[in-house]
Amino acid sequence: MITRPGHLAAAPAAPASPPRVEGMDLDLAGRNVAAAGGDPRVFAASFAAGVAEAPEADAVALAGIAAWRAGALAFRDDALRRLDGLSQTHPDAAAAALGLDRADLDAFLEAQRGDRFWWPGRAASRGYVCAVGGFVGLGGVWVAPPAESVALADPGAFGIRTGDEWWRLDADVWGARIRPLDEPPEAGPGGAASVICFPDSYLAWVHVRDAA
Repeated sequence: MITRPGHLAAAPAAPASPPRVEGMDLDLAGRNVAAAGGDPRVFAASFAAGVAEAPEADAVALAGIAAWRAGALAFRDDALRRLDGLSQTHPDAAAAALGLDRADLDAFLEAQRGDRFWWPGRAASRGYVCAVGGFVGLGGVWVAPPAESVALADPGAFGIRTGDEWWRLDADVWGARIRPLDEPPEAGPGGAASVICFPDSYLAWVHVRDAA
């Protein structure tokens, strides 16, 4: 398992040189992805992988998918809509932009309709999805270890207590966003996914009970 915040699912390899797409400023797109909480390096790699498979594919659709793949949660719904179309016209490009094998694409899209944490390697990882948080002195966000967590009403949302502070975690298979809360959150109905806290670690894990 990883010992720093991040997702276990591997991202596409970085390209030797970024593709040139007429009418698209990839540097600006990367900065927008970073502003939305994503990793611009993963965005560049994901976009390049999709273009390499199908240069004629819709570049805007690939960029939206790559932004989600890079961890920018705000692009999730838009990317899934674009994937519905691209998986029919250019499935190899769609799979490449996600860093998936083509054979896993249909299963991934079907699973994501009801399980935002599913990816093909989750069962082999015993349900582990990602680690979040970390000590602020090492680039993380928390000054005290996470001690308590609750599932919230929104999909993929959790409340996490560190010391006397509460934080909201929003997450899915590719990305995570942590924000401070002004007051303790109200617990929701919960589900298969949960946040696991450890008494001797500044990291918390997102884990899915049913890893099938």
